[in-house]
Amino acid sequence: GQYDPMVPDAECLKVVTEILDSLQIGQYVLKVNHRRLLDGMFEACGVPADKFRTTCSTVDKLDKSPWDEVRTEMINEKGISPDAADRIGEYVRLNGGVELTDQLLKDEKLSKTKAAVEGLEGIKLLLEYCELFGIKDKILFDLSLARGL
Repeated sequence: GQYDPMVPDAECLKVVTEILDSLQIGQYVLKVNHRRLLDGMFEACGVPADKFRTTCSTVDKLDKSPWDEVRTEMINEKGISPDAADRIGEYVRLNGGVELTDQLLKDEKLSKTKAAVEGLEGIKLLLEYCELFGIKDKILFDLSLARGL
C-alpha cells in the first residue's frame, strides 16, 4: 500500500517494543539510522561513491571494535584517506534523538549534501512518530548503525 513516509517504520518499532515489553526482558534500546544519511555522510566526508558499501561494513564494526581499529581498517584495507576517515569518525560516534537531527541538519558539511539532508529529515520524522507512539525513550538514533539498513 501507500503510506506517508516513516509511518510503517515507526509502526514496526512500536510493535517490537510491545513484544519486548511483553517478554519482560528488562531495559533495552532500539537503535535506528537511515541509509540515505550514511551515504550522504560518506559523500560529505570525501569517500568515493564506489567505496560507500565497504566503508559502511567497516563502520558497522564500531559496536565490537574501538574507533582506532575501525579507522585503521578504513585506511589500510578499504583505501579511505586518513582525512575522510577522521571526518567520518566525528559523526559515527554520535547518537541521540530529535535534538541530534536538528544539530546535524545545521552541520556545515551535511547540510550541503542532498542524501544526508533527506536521511536526517527521515530520521527526524521517524523519531517524532516514536514520540507520538510513546516509545521515544526506547529508541536511539545512532550514526554508527549500518547493519541491515
